[in-house]
Amino acid sequence: MPKFVTLEEAVSHVQDNMELIVGGFSTYSSPEELLEGLAARYEATGHPKNLTTICGITPGDKTEKAEPLKGLNIGLNRLRAEGLIGAVKAGLLNDARAISKAVGGNKIAGIIYPMGVVMNLFRTAAGGRPGLITKVGLGTYCDPRHEGCAVNEKARQMAAPVELLRIDGEEYLFYKAFKPNACFIRATYADEDGNLSMEHEAVLGPELEAAVATHNNGGVVIAQVGEIVRRGTLHPKSVRIHGKLVDFVVKAQNPGNQRQNIFTPKYRPELTGNIRTLDAAVEPLAMSVRKVITRRAAMELKPGIIINLGVGMPAGIGSVAAEEGLGRGMTMSVEAGAMGGVVQEGQSFPGTANPEAIFTQTDMIDMINGGMLDMTFLGLAEIDEKGNVNTSKFAGRSNGPGGFIDISQNTKKVIFMGNFTAGECDIALADGGLKIHKDSGVKFVRQVQQITFSGEYAVKDGQEIMYITERAVFLLTKDGLVLTEIAPGVDLQKDIIGKMEFAPIVSPGLKLMDPRLFRAEKMGLNQGAE
Repeated sequence: MPKFVTLEEAVSHVQDNMELIVGGFSTYSSPEELLEGLAARYEATGHPKNLTTICGITPGDKTEKAEPLKGLNIGLNRLRAEGLIGAVKAGLLNDARAISKAVGGNKIAGIIYPMGVVMNLFRTAAGGRPGLITKVGLGTYCDPRHEGCAVNEKARQMAAPVELLRIDGEEYLFYKAFKPNACFIRATYADEDGNLSMEHEAVLGPELEAAVATHNNGGVVIAQVGEIVRRGTLHPKSVRIHGKLVDFVVKAQNPGNQRQNIFTPKYRPELTGNIRTLDAAVEPLAMSVRKVITRRAAMELKPGIIINLGVGMPAGIGSVAAEEGLGRGMTMSVEAGAMGGVVQEGQSFPGTANPEAIFTQTDMIDMINGGMLDMTFLGLAEIDEKGNVNTSKFAGRSNGPGGFIDISQNTKKVIFMGNFTAGECDIALADGGLKIHKDSGVKFVRQVQQITFSGEYAVKDGQEIMYITERAVFLLTKDGLVLTEIAPGVDLQKDIIGKMEFAPIVSPGLKLMDPRLFRAEKMGLNQGAE
């Protein structure tokens, strides 16, 4: 039976050089009190040191600041003190930017996987298997012929985490299993026997897989909960983790450390499916360059399909679809596990209001990897002449891909969305087109810094790939990027080709983007839809 202990006692069981799984997904389900306690112990004693932290999506708020919210450190950034973390293994570091910056500066060893690989490595370790065999990551920086997931020099001095295999003449990657010594997870309730439930969690992460992987490896499972209830209170179907798999339980003393979302003081039951609200509809996007891009992407939607929305600009697809009445028969999803409903934006992503179903993150990524999605909308940071996309390494940080690789490699049609140039710009919407006053950095480069999406792999696999910006639309072919549309009001040479480090193929049928994209009124995209 687990022990109900103080925070200080719980974190004392994390020792030097351990591999520690940390739960949470961005601003959701982070074991904030446990992270706070561990940081305080290190500050007071200098221990534990040289931890290897393992995360799917790191908990955090996408800042590097020491005090981003009411005097608190947030998420994995709490463990930023030099010497506490020696290495990090994760699917995304972008939400803990102090850590991603340390990886980018080679201060912490960084082994960065696709998010779905991390989820399945928890399951693999729980089942006592040596590793995961998958095609996810082939042709990207995860491939041993590129970086092999080791994104800095410190990581390259460690044992290689991934190998290339051939099975029946086909290439696969073999990712080696974790051997975790401890894990921090969060739950809503624990009963007197230590059984854990997740009623108030908007994202069902890999808590079970992480706990079993740790337990079966002889490690210590430590849970943070909001309340402790009497035995027999929790319905067996709501018990996510049995008490026999839990070693220590800490009841959070600071309510701010148990928020459903770091930035949401109150519990929102519409994010867990416990109620359906009347006001969950997304507000229309303000007229802007972002809306132009999102509208053009939404023109690709079709009734009856299952789609995925990535973080950032792609999350706005839900707003445009609702405004234009395109939702009939179409199901939106996020890799965190929700299907249907209204995907939240900004720091509330990937929460979903009024979801039709909430799967675990691990189950959702398996469905995606198996080809469930008809279409996905993803962001971009750099594109090169081979159609490769980088979203995982820039601005001095090794951010990681999140679910980007799993989704982009296993979806029939992939639409990348983003501004044509990087940095600040001054672009006006006028006369059904664009007027460009000022541009900034180049996104269409000769070679991306890191391959998060492989254009060559996509072409071989027969995927349909589009790149949509406010002034140009490209398709990926076996011969490279083909420019198919340009915005009214822009100059082909000056505003497009002249702002690229390579010359795209210009389609003989090059046409103007729909002028309705650039006007404030609705486009009428649902006309003629079944």
